[in-house]
Order: sequence, then structure tokens, then C-alpha cells
Amino acid sequence: MTAGGREVRPYYATIGHATVAAVRDDLYSAICREALESRQRDVMSFVDNGMSGLSGRLEKTLLKLPGGHYILGLGPYNAGLVRLDFDELLLGREVPEFIGVGMPVSGFRVSSPDAFLNTEVSRLHAKLIRHWTGSQPKYYLVDMRSTCGTYVNGDPIPAPDDLSGTFDEDCARSLVSGDFFSLGPSAVNLFLFFQK
Repeated sequence: MTAGGREVRPYYATIGHATVAAVRDDLYSAICREALESRQRDVMSFVDNGMSGLSGRLEKTLLKLPGGHYILGLGPYNAGLVRLDFDELLLGREVPEFIGVGMPVSGFRVSSPDAFLNTEVSRLHAKLIRHWTGSQPKYYLVDMRSTCGTYVNGDPIPAPDDLSGTFDEDCARSLVSGDFFSLGPSAVNLFLFFQK
């Protein structure tokens, strides 16, 4: 290959395989280090000055909420507040956030750090189901055969298994206001279920 009348050798031809592997490993190490340090800075910022500011803002937001049932995402990848006005709420990395006007189903998409970290959240991880008993709704959490499991207050809930004859209804875990549930065992993607 020539450029301006002189021969230019491609980059990969000028270095050996060991050097390419070392450069790749250095780049991978730098990415992992920066991702970890970024999370540590985020946590330290929260510890240093976030709790009082966050709790004040959260209190103001919660006081303004109309009555109803909600989930509050408390992790770095699932932060958000959702009013449970649906018969079914899908939770996962690749669920549609908006299914249609007047539809009884919606979705909550958990962002995923796929490029940097292993993820515990499956594409379709779990769902919240609303059943009516008289005039009062009752909410249930169902694991959708996720890879890493779904946990309520730290305890794993069983996943449906069509082969063994356990279905969604058999594995549904009822939720009461104040329950915490996590998509995966580390509780990085933690939610609070509550009624106002």
C-alpha cells in the first residue's frame, strides 16, 4: 500500500502477535478499571453528599404521588418510579417500555452494562401481575425462567418449569407494601414495592 509515493505497512504487520495480545489486554484492563472506578466514584458521591439530598428529593416526590401501588427502582441500572396501573408489568433488559394505549401490559427496561460487566438481568426476567379480589388489587411477582433468578426480601422465588408441571401461577410470589425484590442475587437491580 502506498501513500504520497512511499510504502505504508498496515499497523498489524508492524507488530508481533504477542504485542497485539498485550495491547488488547491493556485496553481490556483499562476499560474494566475505568468502569469499576466510575461505579466507585458514583457510590462515593452518594455516600458523601447524596443521602441527605436524595432523601429530601425522594420525600418530596413521594408526597406528591396519588394513591396507588408503585415500584421504585433503587439500583444504578433500574432507577425509576412506576405506578402499577397495568394488569401485567414486564421487567428485563429487552422488554418493550410502551406496548400501546389502553393495553393491560407495560414494561420496565433495566439498562444493561453488557459491554463492561456481567449482567444478572435476563432479556425478559420477571413480571408483576395484578389480580383483583373484590375492589382491591393483589400483586404477584413471577420469575420468567431468568438465568440468575428473582429474589423477594433476599429469598429466591421458584421459576416456572413447564416440563415438571409448575406454571406461572404455582410460582407467583405475592407482594405486600414494603417488600424489596431483586433481579439477580447481588441486589444491584433492587426494587421497592409499595402502596401510597
